[in-house]
Amino acid sequence: MAVELYKAIIVGPPNVGKSSLVRRYQKGEFRDGYTATVAADLSVSQFDFPEGKVVLTIVDIGGQETFAGLRNRFYEGAHHLILVYDATSRSSFEKITPLYEALTEKICIQREHFLGGSLVANKCDLDGELEVTEQEGRLLADLLTLEFFMTSALTGKNVPELFHFAAAESMRLRRAS
Repeated sequence: MAVELYKAIIVGPPNVGKSSLVRRYQKGEFRDGYTATVAADLSVSQFDFPEGKVVLTIVDIGGQETFAGLRNRFYEGAHHLILVYDATSRSSFEKITPLYEALTEKICIQREHFLGGSLVANKCDLDGELEVTEQEGRLLADLLTLEFFMTSALTGKNVPELFHFAAAESMRLRRAS
């Protein structure tokens, strides 16, 4: 049986936990402290589905504006968009819609079919510090036609489900087109 290759890009404002989500999924660990991703980090995960094997390349794209020009080359060929905000930061949530619009314009110019995606509220384990409600996140996800996940890179909550969905949805949408 053939292996299907897909690409997911994980993007969001700086310091929302994009790299921490990838590290939690890939290595099962969490590291305190913030280290900015310069341009992008790539990693690969394999998934076994009843329909066959899927290899998902996860492209973790740095959130700093200084890297904006470098990011465009990583968008091409994406099958799944993972937009991450920090649930304890209203300002990171407010950056999601403009980021989504800019990204889908760049990605969809090169593509004729629908790009699947996920909206991720990270740091949901910090209950007393939340500035964005689950309902607000779900509403925005619905408006942008994205799946919604509440995650915690610290505890691992919903992290495997997020990446599994990215692989499954990429395969489903490719086969439907």
